[in-house]
Amino acid sequence: MSKKWILTAFTAVSLSVITACGGESEEEAGSADESGQEAQQEEQASEGEEAAQSEQAEQPEQPEPNLDDVPDVVADVNGEEVTKDEFEVAYTSALSMYSMQGMNLEEQDENGEMEAELKQAAADQLVGQELLIQEADEREYSTDEQEVDDLIAEQKEQFESDDQYQQALEDQGYTEDEFRAEVEQSIKVEQLIEEESQDLEVSEEEIDEAVAQTEEQQAAMAEQSGEEAPEMPEPDREQIEEQLISQKQAESAQELIDELREDGDVTVHI
Repeated sequence: MSKKWILTAFTAVSLSVITACGGESEEEAGSADESGQEAQQEEQASEGEEAAQSEQAEQPEQPEPNLDDVPDVVADVNGEEVTKDEFEVAYTSALSMYSMQGMNLEEQDENGEMEAELKQAAADQLVGQELLIQEADEREYSTDEQEVDDLIAEQKEQFESDDQYQQALEDQGYTEDEFRAEVEQSIKVEQLIEEESQDLEVSEEEIDEAVAQTEEQQAAMAEQSGEEAPEMPEPDREQIEEQLISQKQAESAQELIDELREDGDVTVHI
C-alpha cells in the first residue's frame, strides 16, 4: 500500500485523507485545551458563513514542501520501509496545520531549524503508525465486514457522484481494494488502542479543571480582541470528559509506541 493513515486517537488522522478533493474533514483535538478553542470557533462560525469565509481568507498561504533532502526511504521499521511518498503526505499535513496557526515557515525559519523539526516530527509520526500497524497484526485482531462497508460508505457520501469518489481515490494513489484494506487496518489499530487504554478513567476534578481552563480561554480571547466577552454556553462536561479520555488514549498510544520502538529495529534516515 502506498499510504498508511490510520484511525486512532493518537494520530488524529481519519479516512478523510481522500476527501481533500470532495469534502470537509474533521480533526480530533489532542487536548482538552485545544478542544475548548475548537468549540468556541464552532460557536462563532455558526453565526454566519460569511464570517467563516472571511476568517479563512486571512489565513496565510501554505508554503510548498521542500523535499529535496528527503531520501526515497525515510525510515526502516522492523524490515518495513517508510517511503518518501508517505512522508510527503505527512509533512504536507504538518505544514498545513502550521500555517493555520498563523505561522509562516519561509519568513520565520531563518536558519532552517523549524523545518528540520517538522520533518523529524512527520517522520516520527510515520514510524509510530507503522509500529502500531505491526503490533495490531501481531495480536491478530479481526474486522467486521459491515463496519468496513459503513466507513467506506461514509466517505462516498461526501462526493456528488461515484466518478468523483473514484477520482479522489486515484488522486491519492489508491485502488478500491487498497483503500478497503487500509480501512480494515485502521479498525485493527483502533482495537489495539482501545485494549491498551481500556482502564483509563477521568476524575471529576480533572473535568472541573478542564472546564475552568475553557472558560478562561474564552475570556482571554474576548479580551485580546478588545471586545466585551460574549455570553458563551457553559462547557459541556460530557463532551469535555470524552476529550480528556481521547487525550489519555493518545498518551497511552505514545507510551506503547515508545516501548515498541525501544524493543524494535528502527532507523530514521532524516
